[in-house]
Amino acid sequence: MIYLIITTSICNKIGIINNEHRKNQYIHCISAALALIENEYKDKIKPIIVENNGKRETYLDGLSQTKNCDVIYTDNNQHYFPHKGVNELLDIKHIIQKYNIEDNDTIIKLTGRYKLLNSSFLNSVIRAKDDYDAFVKFFNVCSKKYMYDDCVLGLFAIKCKYLNNFKYECKKSAECEFASFVRNNIESHKIMEIDTLNLECCFADDLRILIV
Repeated sequence: MIYLIITTSICNKIGIINNEHRKNQYIHCISAALALIENEYKDKIKPIIVENNGKRETYLDGLSQTKNCDVIYTDNNQHYFPHKGVNELLDIKHIIQKYNIEDNDTIIKLTGRYKLLNSSFLNSVIRAKDDYDAFVKFFNVCSKKYMYDDCVLGLFAIKCKYLNNFKYECKKSAECEFASFVRNNIESHKIMEIDTLNLECCFADDLRILIV
């Protein structure tokens, strides 16, 4: 089974302009992802949206109504960590437990503000999920260059058993910690190094756009 976990965090701490931009970005990008699933992978990928600011009604509920997609709310954003990767990982592990996702199931993680430009990554995962345990683009989004121990956290796929065993130590960036974990815990021939994700990233700090 393949699960697409779309991570979101709707908060009201970054100003009215950024809040509106964040909302529009979530609606646009999540709608695009769900449309791809609905049109091409309805029986192959189960999409789940997770939001971490508590149970309530949000615009995410409307996105899921006709797309066979669940919306799950957690309280994980109330916890403070050196970086938000820890909160996001807690959300993913919550979904794993709630849905009883099995060790050898594949989890695709997508940041909700990032847009899948086409279905190439999904195709790669579906086609090769029995041959590879992880699908990762090793890349530094600041230098815009390949880096062995850095990666794009906005979109990756990995067998559930590895996420169950992963935890952040917060000694370096979330991207570097996850990349190092993948390198150190999965045999190299079981890692598909993705050259192009065809993913439009919108970074929260400065709203910079980067296609990777």
